[in-house]
This record gives sequence, C-alpha cells and structure tokens, in this order.
Amino acid sequence: MESHVVPFENRWTNGKNAWEWHCELERLGVPVVRTMYCEHETHRRNKSTVVFDIPAGFVHDWLAFHDRRAARRQLLWRASVVTLGLIAASGAVLGVLR
Repeated sequence: MESHVVPFENRWTNGKNAWEWHCELERLGVPVVRTMYCEHETHRRNKSTVVFDIPAGFVHDWLAFHDRRAARRQLLWRASVVTLGLIAASGAVLGVLR
C-alpha cells in the first residue's frame, strides 16, 4: 500500500488519517470548508470537530495552506503582468525613438 504525504504541515496526525482527511476536504472544496469552519467557530466552538471527524486545527491548517497557495499564484500573476507591461512600454519607447 502506498503511503501518501499531506502537502502541508499539520500538528494533528500523520499517515492514513491525515491523507483521508485531506482528501475529504479536497472533495468538499475550499469555499464549502471555509463556510463550515466559520460556522463552527461562530456557533460550535466547544466541539472539537468541524467536518465529520476532522479536528478544527487540521481544517485551519488546510485552509491556511490553500490561502498561501492562492496568494503565491496571485503574486506570480501580478509579477507576470508587470513584466509584460514593462516589456510593452519599453517596446513603445524604442519604437518612438527610432
């Protein structure tokens, strides 16, 4: 049996449980899990689980992982737009100077 590694650090568990929890959260999707986590933090903070048997801390770490990944993607997108803008501007300046 192949051992899977969760793509983020978590303090809650490792091995099979972590991979199953990760897969379940991925199936639900970030918007749904974020809504469930917010509802848990607002109304059921005394319960230790958010989604089925997944601990709140694991869900928090999973959401933080996705937030960091989205921020990294946005940074790369902005950097590429700025780079292409500079290339276009320098091309326009060179075209005017010739």
